Amino acid sequence: MEDAASPIDRFIAQLTDRESPKVCFVSTPSGDAIETIDKFHAAFEALGCRTSHLAFFRKPFRASLPLAGFAEPLLDQDAIFVGGGNTKSALAVWREWGLHRVFSEAWRRGILLSGMSAGALCWFEQGLTDSYWGAGLTPLECLGLLPGGCCVHYSSQPERRMRLHQEVAAGHCGPRIAIDDGAAVLYGDSNVEAVVSWRPGATAYRVGAEHGHVVERAYAVRTIANP
Repeated sequence: MEDAASPIDRFIAQLTDRESPKVCFVSTPSGDAIETIDKFHAAFEALGCRTSHLAFFRKPFRASLPLAGFAEPLLDQDAIFVGGGNTKSALAVWREWGLHRVFSEAWRRGILLSGMSAGALCWFEQGLTDSYWGAGLTPLECLGLLPGGCCVHYSSQPERRMRLHQEVAAGHCGPRIAIDDGAAVLYGDSNVEAVVSWRPGATAYRVGAEHGHVVERAYAVRTIANP
């Protein structure tokens, strides 16, 4: 989403603990938009990563993984990064191609799974999404690798915060994690290990109901920045 190089890209590369990590971009939520694929390669190549991408709507170009047998090369990555866009459409494509099973296997093998916007909430049991274009924000069943639910763009789009509070207050969902733009949440197994931020004031929150009231608690945050 950012025009300049982002500290989160370097943070992801460093988490692999590899000198020249293999990082694959899954661009399905954007319909494999060329500009998002190009931005990914430019950002991660600049960090010394060996980049590739998996695109279901484009003929092979540059460092595309083959659609006929993408599981093996995808499971050979050090990190997988999923882009933003329409979460519901992406999930449908992934299930049709069997990518959801490959993601689960990558999780079991300890490959770093990451992403932004749709690529962040897709890993949870449920996400609050605008994928239905024009129907407002709606809960969506996601991949279920992480427990609970997720809400992204939390502070930059006030309607998301309002909608999440409504869901929690009505008892339609349990505690949720909500993430600001400019912040990221690191999970180890199914537990929050850290929240990092590269924008002033950005963090993540645990939003839940206590004694009949919606309670929003900010996580302690660690600032990251490009050198």
